[in-house]
Amino acid sequence: MKRESYSQGMASLMGDLDVRRAVHARMLRFARDRQDTLVIDELGLDHGACRIDIAVINGHIRGLEIKAEADTLSRLPNQIAAYGNVVDKASLIVAERHLMAASAMLPDWWGIVLVSRHKNGQVALKRLREERVNRATDAVTLARLLWRPEVVQVLRELGHSERTLRAPREELYGVLALSLTRRELGRRVREALKARESWRDRPRPQ
Repeated sequence: MKRESYSQGMASLMGDLDVRRAVHARMLRFARDRQDTLVIDELGLDHGACRIDIAVINGHIRGLEIKAEADTLSRLPNQIAAYGNVVDKASLIVAERHLMAASAMLPDWWGIVLVSRHKNGQVALKRLREERVNRATDAVTLARLLWRPEVVQVLRELGHSERTLRAPREELYGVLALSLTRRELGRRVREALKARESWRDRPRPQ
């Protein structure tokens, strides 16, 4: 009997998909319609070691991490570190049951959005803390967002030799990180991500 009640309780918990749909429909409604902005679900970081739940890429890289009622916080410390190497701004979209524990883990530059469900079933989002700019991104990790052909193209435009361009991918990331200022590297990475036409065909949550 207790097991059945527990299962029913878990089934009623608000999950990732519920929250994700609400974020796309309300928080990102205008961003999704802008030609200069890419909104992408599950953006891999550091060759897939971690993923941004929802990335918003325009004049900066913004990461949104979802911790719904049905989630745990076991991976959050590693996710915070991974986001910190790459994104310019970040927000945690968090259910009330995780709010206190998650807030204690977050750097002060992260924003916080509380997610809850009204009695009518509608998901509500309330901003509790504004985002601030992350000043500690890592150049090599940022460069790893690029595919090898994209890195080669940038390095070729910068005048690097064809011999250099044949180096292993990881070496190319290091060369690129040393070849550009952090600001220019960020701009080049964002441009490359937004230019990936294959991403335009990914389905968006309804």
